[in-house]
Amino acid sequence: MAEGIANADDKDESDDEHEIVEVEILHHQRDEIVWTIDTDGNLDTESEALRNVAQEYLEEGIPVLVPTTYENKDGETVHADDEVMVESGSTGFVRAFVDELPGPFDCGSVALADLSVRSRSVVSGMSMRTGLP
Repeated sequence: MAEGIANADDKDESDDEHEIVEVEILHHQRDEIVWTIDTDGNLDTESEALRNVAQEYLEEGIPVLVPTTYENKDGETVHADDEVMVESGSTGFVRAFVDELPGPFDCGSVALADLSVRSRSVVSGMSMRTGLP
């Protein structure tokens, strides 16, 4: 079974530079690689149907829940999950993309374990709950 491939640039990570991760997406019923996707949203597939499945995520990002702590108006600490959008080019995009794939598509478990999850500092848009960026 094919596993994902992680490729990192040799440059230091900064706000403008990030690790490029590429993952092979498997069709488990056929036991074959059907596409690859990378951190920047570059999709490599020959299937128009698969491209259509991914298009909305590539254009608009992927909604994910992020554990958040904030103070309410009474000064109490509130722990909640906020929905934020993770866009291509962000740390965690590939992981969020793989998590949203419908069956029978997935990546190998070893590759999945190596994928970064999103961090609060790289998600785009505003928190749906708090209105904070």
